Amino acid sequence: MDIQLKTGCFDDAALVRRVVFMDEQGYENEFDAIDEDPNCIHVTLYVDGELAGCSRVFPEELERAADAEAPMSPACDLDEGVAAGETYIMGRVAVLPSMRRRGLASKIVEASDTCARDAGAKLIKLHAQEYVLPLYAKAGYTQIAPVDYEDEGQPHVWMAKRVDGR
Repeated sequence: MDIQLKTGCFDDAALVRRVVFMDEQGYENEFDAIDEDPNCIHVTLYVDGELAGCSRVFPEELERAADAEAPMSPACDLDEGVAAGETYIMGRVAVLPSMRRRGLASKIVEASDTCARDAGAKLIKLHAQEYVLPLYAKAGYTQIAPVDYEDEGQPHVWMAKRVDGR
């Protein structure tokens, strides 16, 4: 199994997100202005040349600027020593149904962590669907808030991870 990770392939990421979040899970508002911002990093994963999954990471300030009604990340102990612009948000982690159960989501999360760190992140936060909590916990993320239903009524949990070695 030859795995390739790329950044900057929004069209491929959009295809995965449409299939997983809109067609499969029924979300309506899958795309937003953040997707078009040059500071948003779209990560795509391919297996043997075939598109398999995606994610995006971006500076937290983009979310606040793009949508005043979007769920905002809560403050937590991990925020200590993190300056403005050093917190990134990871989201839209998805694997196409035909590519699941191969450990690909973990590879996407790891690549996203690396991309955010390389872009200047010290801290990454994410608003995960509750059922995938174990994926992020295994990658070193800790829950920083109770379950909420702020994202189209689906149970989500805020999690965070330092990526600066602290």
